[in-house]
Amino acid sequence: MNIVLATYGSRGDVQPMLALSLALLHKGHDVLLAAPPEKENWADKMGCPFYPLGSNLTAFIDTLEKVHSPISLARSVLFLRKELKTQFEILPRIVDKADLVIGSSLIGALPSIAEARRIPYRYIAFTPQLLPSACHPFPAFKYQHLPRWFNRMTWQIANYLDHFNNIKLINRYRKEMGLEPIYNAWHHILGKHVIVASDPALANVPDDVRALKFTQTGYMHLKQPTHSSHELKKFLEKGPAPIYAGFGSMPKSDQMNCVATIVKAARSAGQRVVINRFWGEPSSFDRCEDVFFIGKYPHLNLFSHMSAIIHHGGAGTTASAAICGVPQIIVPHLLDQYYWGNQIQRLQIGPKPIWRSKLKVSNLAKAIEKCVLSSPIKDNARKIARMIQQIDSLKTTIMAIFDSL
Repeated sequence: MNIVLATYGSRGDVQPMLALSLALLHKGHDVLLAAPPEKENWADKMGCPFYPLGSNLTAFIDTLEKVHSPISLARSVLFLRKELKTQFEILPRIVDKADLVIGSSLIGALPSIAEARRIPYRYIAFTPQLLPSACHPFPAFKYQHLPRWFNRMTWQIANYLDHFNNIKLINRYRKEMGLEPIYNAWHHILGKHVIVASDPALANVPDDVRALKFTQTGYMHLKQPTHSSHELKKFLEKGPAPIYAGFGSMPKSDQMNCVATIVKAARSAGQRVVINRFWGEPSSFDRCEDVFFIGKYPHLNLFSHMSAIIHHGGAGTTASAAICGVPQIIVPHLLDQYYWGNQIQRLQIGPKPIWRSKLKVSNLAKAIEKCVLSSPIKDNARKIARMIQQIDSLKTTIMAIFDSL
């Protein structure tokens, strides 16, 4: 079967789709992955056919000084509207000979194009929060303890506002393709049968999601070559398991600004720290014996050596820390990161999330102490890990995709 997978998002959005692409290739299918152009070298190294889609998203994110601010949100909406137009222009030739198309993340043009060409379409969600429910708000809303009626209203508000943005644009292209207009862009993108590729042990799809057919399968981890770092090994051997800190695809400049806070908090809690560094500029902590900077290193190969994981709350990082059985401290910046922060606290595998706008040495140090000293949190993290490890999520996802056709 000729299968096209298309996604538009950060590394955390591309990585599980790359894992799925490789698994489908292994089963003998002809596969093409379309994703932001900066991911092409990565896909090539993994042996996955690739087509660049749209603009460099990583470069755009790095222009945002504070990704959690209203100004950054407004800039992002305008940027993504432009990318939606690009998708309508590029995707038709990408899916030209496809027997099946699979979308994820911000891929709003794909369902209309698939409908016009009568190609089966499936959408993969990496978090249950993408399915409208009274149990959680629309992802743009930060607060996770709202009344059910208010959560429902956030979805209605989002759809109303979308009429002046994406719905109008999508319908313009649908009219050119001879298709009927849509009235709810999000339902349209999720499709007839959505695959929820997140671990039920971390977050189940709520019981009130009845308007959509769905199958929950588990997060799709990418198996990457084992990295060997002599310097990292030496650092680990010098003392007890350190904590890890990294905010993934969040703006590099903002991550640089967080280094001093992270190091001071770790020292206050009596811990060593491994910091994920995506920037080239030197740090005043480069020569410190209790601080180790690491570049791109597979999380599954790293996290099991840590005593706690400080991260932004991306679905992939949350799933990786969970399957490794390590307590988590989530510092959400935007969207579903607030949802995952709440889930980690609810499961008692980490403390209350610390919003990026409220991150300080004092509250981060207390969170670190809670993770490394609390036996219940560590026990719960190991229990959740055992539950997740029992499921072959890639195999389950592939079965769900084809069973739903």
